[in-house]
Amino acid sequence: MERSYLIATHGKFASGLQNSLNLLTGSGDNVQVIDAYVTDDDYTPEVQQFIQEVSEDSQGIVFTDLYGGSVNQKIAAEIMTSGKDNIILVSNSNLAIILSIMFHENTGVLSKEDILAAIQESQVQQVPTTIEEEDDIF
Repeated sequence: MERSYLIATHGKFASGLQNSLNLLTGSGDNVQVIDAYVTDDDYTPEVQQFIQEVSEDSQGIVFTDLYGGSVNQKIAAEIMTSGKDNIILVSNSNLAIILSIMFHENTGVLSKEDILAAIQESQVQQVPTTIEEEDDIF
């Protein structure tokens, strides 16, 4: 199944994630990005175009930076308005979740369980930095 990806964030975080994807995997150009509020331009048409281009026999995955933030709210509203149920919105995104989902086996539709497992695996971690914690590292 074909998947389309969009990263939309405040500032240039989306472009930074895309750059990291290019550096690590060479696949950053397969991801559309929206760097919201860098200019006064309205990014709604870009969101609508992404949604429109996700066909019925494909899946769209949108990553945003802040759950409940303005970018997340706008995209959630646009997805709901579209009536498409083949577009998934993941918020509080980081590089780990994007990599996990992008490189998930492409054997079909990513299920809710697949997404939740990827989110669990991509959780923020505290790395031990003291000698006492040394045995627990990685």
